[in-house]
Amino acid sequence: MAYSAFSVAFLNVFVARDAGLFRKHSLDVELIQMAGPLPIAALSAGEIDYLTGYTTGLVAASQGAPLKGLIVTMRKPPFYIVSEPTIQKPEDLAGKRFAVDRIGSLQHLVARVFLKTKGMNPEKIIFTQTGSVSNTVTSLSQGAVSAALLSGPHNVIMVQKGFRQIGAADELPVNFPTSGLVVHEAKIKSDSNRIKTVIRVMLDSVIFSQREKGWMINYVKDKWKLDTKVAETVYEQWLSTLAPDGKVNLKELQDYFDLAYSFKQIPAPVHVPAVTDYTLLDQVLAGK
Repeated sequence: MAYSAFSVAFLNVFVARDAGLFRKHSLDVELIQMAGPLPIAALSAGEIDYLTGYTTGLVAASQGAPLKGLIVTMRKPPFYIVSEPTIQKPEDLAGKRFAVDRIGSLQHLVARVFLKTKGMNPEKIIFTQTGSVSNTVTSLSQGAVSAALLSGPHNVIMVQKGFRQIGAADELPVNFPTSGLVVHEAKIKSDSNRIKTVIRVMLDSVIFSQREKGWMINYVKDKWKLDTKVAETVYEQWLSTLAPDGKVNLKELQDYFDLAYSFKQIPAPVHVPAVTDYTLLDQVLAGK
């Protein structure tokens, strides 16, 4: 199973492994960190079985990759706009440098949509590509940029250091599903029972995360080397972004991809019903 980064966006998958939920369902799962186009190629070729980068998978499927999105685990990414203390509100960012991991990425899209939602023209912002989370944090810390899009726990840590959080993806009117499960189309027919077991684990990890607050806070604290208060904030923020039933309404998904295409963040339109299949998820939810 591939995931793209050591980020809270994939916390549910780490929890499924480390809380023994995969083992509980008799699954032996290897988590592999793979970024860029590599996991798409590996999944298409059958070299890996599951991809957790939902948006990435659906964009590839719309361009002809034989893939389908089966379940959404996060309805919105845990992204936050953090600025230097002198920035009071989004309008203050006009003409300033704003760091994202990559121009054209989901981070870049979320930042632009957020600013537009707040009445700002994104074209008035100077977006800077950093290449990684650590580079983004360094750029903001050293004053090379005035604001940045950060995920947990980095947003909480920077706020503790005196920086200001001026926005969050959770405020946006449209859902941006970042993680879930994407599989090869052929596997849906040949291995549906195993896929349903993996879906059960994904749903169980949400239930576990909601129920075991103390365990989760300690886990986040240990994994990211945080103090307890920061870990609790990260956990609460992450929890609010989950999709408990594994779904985002198809119309909302379509709105997201239409928006991404209109902003030229993806190279081609995505017809969501053609690349999404909730059939196995519905069977699991029905107890089948």
